Amino acid sequence: MKASTVAAAHLLEVKTELAVRNAKAAAQITRIQDRVNTLGYGIDSGDATVEDEAEQTALVVSLAVWKAYKFALGKVTKQPTWPATPVWPVEPAVPDIVADPEAIAADVM
Repeated sequence: MKASTVAAAHLLEVKTELAVRNAKAAAQITRIQDRVNTLGYGIDSGDATVEDEAEQTALVVSLAVWKAYKFALGKVTKQPTWPATPVWPVEPAVPDIVADPEAIAADVM
C-alpha cells in the first residue's frame, strides 16, 4: 500500500473516531440537560423533593464535565500530533438517570 493511501486511511479512522466521540458527548449533554430541566420544573413549582434537588445538583456537575469534554474534543485537531497520534481527552462517567425516557423506551423494545 502506498504511503499516501495508508495516511488517507488513518486520517479517515481518526476523523471517524472524533465524530463518534463528539456524537456520544452531544447525546450525553442532551440527555443530562433534559433531566436537569425536568427537575427544575419540579423545583420551580415547589413539587420537588430534597432528593430531586440533590439529583439536579449532581447532574449539573456532570453536565459541566461533559461540556468540558466536548470542548476538549473540539481542540483535538489543533494538536501538533494530529492526525498521526491524537491525544484523546478522558471521557467522563455516564451518570445514571433512573427517569431517563430514552433508556426506558429502549428497555421496552
